[in-house]
Amino acid sequence: MDAILNGILTSQHPDALKKQLITKVTENSSKPQPVRVIRSVLEISSSWFLQGESDIALTEGLQVYMSWAKYNLTTFEAFFDREFLLSLFSYKGKHEANAVLLLEVSMELLQRSSSYSAHVHVVEAKAISYVREHPSIDCLTNFVNFLFKFKECLPKGDFVSTFCVSLINSMSLCSISEDSGPENVIVYIRNVDKICSLIHNLWNNADSEVILESLKAIFGLISALEETEPSICLGAVVRNIPEEMIEIIVKYAINSDIDSARMTTALQRVVDWVQWPTATNVHLWIVRFFRSLAMAKKYSILIKVTENKIEQVCHNLKFVAVRDGAMSVLTQMLLGFQHSPEPFHKILPEIVKVIDILKTENETVLKQLSDLLHCCFFLHAGYPDLYDPILEALKGIPAPSAEEIKSRLEASQWLTQKSGASKYVSKVTQRSETGKTGLFNLGNTCFMNSIIQALFMCDSFRRDTLSYQATAEQPVISQLQQVFAFLSQTQRPAYAPMTFSRMSRPSWFVAGHQQDCSEYLKYLLDQVHEQERSRQKKEKLAQESKSANDGNQTDTDTATTVDSSKKSPVIRSLIEDHYGGMMVTTVTCLTCKTKSSRTEEFNDIPLAFPEYKPIVNQDKGDESDTLPNTKCLHLNDLLQHYLKPEMLTGDNQYFCDKCGSLQDAERKISITQPPEHLIISLLRFSYDPKIHARSKIFQEVKYPRTLIVPKDQTSETRSDNPRRSLRSAVSRQIEKCGVNTTKGEVYGLNAVVVHSGTSSESGHYYTYARHSLFQDPEAVMENLSECTDEDNIDFLQDKWYSFNDSRVSYAQYSSFCSVTQRFTKDTAYVLFYKRIDPQNSENEGVDLNKSIKPAEVDPPLQDRLRQLVSKDNAQYLQEQEMSELKRASRKRPVSQTTSSWFYKPDEDQGPPGSCGGSSFDSSGPRFVF
Repeated sequence: MDAILNGILTSQHPDALKKQLITKVTENSSKPQPVRVIRSVLEISSSWFLQGESDIALTEGLQVYMSWAKYNLTTFEAFFDREFLLSLFSYKGKHEANAVLLLEVSMELLQRSSSYSAHVHVVEAKAISYVREHPSIDCLTNFVNFLFKFKECLPKGDFVSTFCVSLINSMSLCSISEDSGPENVIVYIRNVDKICSLIHNLWNNADSEVILESLKAIFGLISALEETEPSICLGAVVRNIPEEMIEIIVKYAINSDIDSARMTTALQRVVDWVQWPTATNVHLWIVRFFRSLAMAKKYSILIKVTENKIEQVCHNLKFVAVRDGAMSVLTQMLLGFQHSPEPFHKILPEIVKVIDILKTENETVLKQLSDLLHCCFFLHAGYPDLYDPILEALKGIPAPSAEEIKSRLEASQWLTQKSGASKYVSKVTQRSETGKTGLFNLGNTCFMNSIIQALFMCDSFRRDTLSYQATAEQPVISQLQQVFAFLSQTQRPAYAPMTFSRMSRPSWFVAGHQQDCSEYLKYLLDQVHEQERSRQKKEKLAQESKSANDGNQTDTDTATTVDSSKKSPVIRSLIEDHYGGMMVTTVTCLTCKTKSSRTEEFNDIPLAFPEYKPIVNQDKGDESDTLPNTKCLHLNDLLQHYLKPEMLTGDNQYFCDKCGSLQDAERKISITQPPEHLIISLLRFSYDPKIHARSKIFQEVKYPRTLIVPKDQTSETRSDNPRRSLRSAVSRQIEKCGVNTTKGEVYGLNAVVVHSGTSSESGHYYTYARHSLFQDPEAVMENLSECTDEDNIDFLQDKWYSFNDSRVSYAQYSSFCSVTQRFTKDTAYVLFYKRIDPQNSENEGVDLNKSIKPAEVDPPLQDRLRQLVSKDNAQYLQEQEMSELKRASRKRPVSQTTSSWFYKPDEDQGPPGSCGGSSFDSSGPRFVF
């Protein structure tokens, strides 16, 4: 009979005919047959089912085996002896999983036989070794189905824990290939859930020690540093673990001697489990791990896990089956990671897509996400270019109050941040598309970074700084040269000005704490100026000493007489050349009309906020002067208020020398020599006696692209005359645009430093800037009469950049001039204006339609600077090469895929985580794996 079966299988007949012939052989099983024939049929049919090369061999082999065994039980019982049973457990061939199916049908037939009990003991004894030796999802699933049917074969007593651990270990090796189709993925998920169901049943019938040992085994697997990762399907094992056991295993993991690298690996793999559609409570594990690690002050683990996994967690929000868990983990990650905006910014490209999906699928999670995003906006303020698209997508969704946000952030932040530990430097791997270089935040150093970038974009100052021949007595400008050189020519995406930070910081500035950028700017410019003045004095004394010595060596009879009345020409310093201006303060006694004047230098103009009433154009008869305040002030109004004559009366009377007594007087400030670069500081911080602290004025200010700065006309020289026509024309046109102004110097807006926050000691600074190269003034003048809006009057290239620490991006004037309307804490603080001189146009040889590269307009770097930059660029290239080698050497784990499939579990199967940002005052469903 075995020869007949082999002949049929190997014949050239069609498959349909082969099945008919084999069926006839199967029907003969009910007829009396010799024992030899029965055994031969059982042997060949079992061989077909285990080793068959064709579908017919597999399907028909099992049918022949079952039929001949059923009708010949006595012979079958002798055939299915202990030796054959053991051979099934040790079988490793093409169809290993079929061995258990063969075992299952055989045990069903032998349930009433005398050998059944002995077979049960053999299966029970071999169960542990079988799952260890067959780490295949099909083998494990078939064996688990067998054990569900034959519960008497389950290991008992002390072996239950060993069996569970062995089953978990084998599951960890059961991965699904990336190219598997949707149907295979669904089968894989259901098979894993079946295996987990058996483990849960064993846990329910055993003591907690069995569960604990299983969890320890899982933790050992996910914390191993081997290249091959354990399968993500382990996430399904923890689905039904009691919450009290979560606390126990988390304490065990954190209090053990495991090192940070293994703990990081373990937690990252647990985060991967969020992608498993039936791991419904895995987020509870992650949240518990995060909180416990924070309490244990193991912050490096939390930082690395958040950085590496936050994009994946955010991506999971798109899929219904894993959305709730992903939302919980994302919230834990973002609200805990408060010392840098980098993880939050990583997910922004995905957020708008997630919001669009949630709008149609889940409004509850959408509201949770909206509240979370507003908390992050508040925490990491100062990035309007990044946040505007998100705010647009969230329109119509109520935002939480400031108090709710503060309370939530206070409750979630890691303890280390309360002590100011913010020395986290984010990794920047790609250079900005703008070609500009960012500055690393070295721990609340955005006040310095914003000023450096603003000064760097003052082109003439940058060029003269790089050309300056500094000496050893001028360390600040020497370091500023180095910073400018790196910003100009480094190949790194961002530069860390650590030495400059230490050298330029005032002694009263506490390292690691936020400081006032305006105060820092004044100190920096003073330091550069004083060090240059000190150098000039030493050189002058040396020159005089040399001249004196030379004079003593000459014959007195032939010595010439030096005219002592001749004075050396005054040499202006670098700061005076670019930022130095002159103003005269004149006090006029109203009694005798005597005037007293004092001339002084200035580097910036501080503009205060008055009890404001708008200046009315009388010609238009505007009635707005009846209003006590306006929503938005104009910078021109603040400037005119600063220069407005002040009456000195009452307790503030002036002592007149001529009258010899206190008299009423008038004090007036006049600008006699405007600077090349005008710095304007808005005095937004004032002392509030109610709270005994400095408070911030959030008044919005309109800062125009072109500003007229009133100048004392009597101080003009002939060299000023060529600018008169420009000034007159621009002033007249601005008046026509509805802005009341006076004639004066014309300035173009060059940079704006924005403060985001509620006080000068906290918050965040960032800068918008453009190059100060002129467009053709004559061309602007030709089109001047067509301008009906003052914003259309512009003499500088309209190509703006946003400098936000290490992040540099393109910007537009229209987007940041109204930033306070969208982000109420973000206000302009320091403004840089460039004087427009038609005789000093700087656009020769520069294509203003392209992005301006400083190297194209700057002088060649000095040897010292060139060598520093070149050496660092070579080192950076080597670092990139090593990084690429390491990346290429890593093996991608098989268990990690990026495919997503529709999946719906069966109903009977159960239910399916710096100042880089702003500080705050604390006073079908789818699945991916």
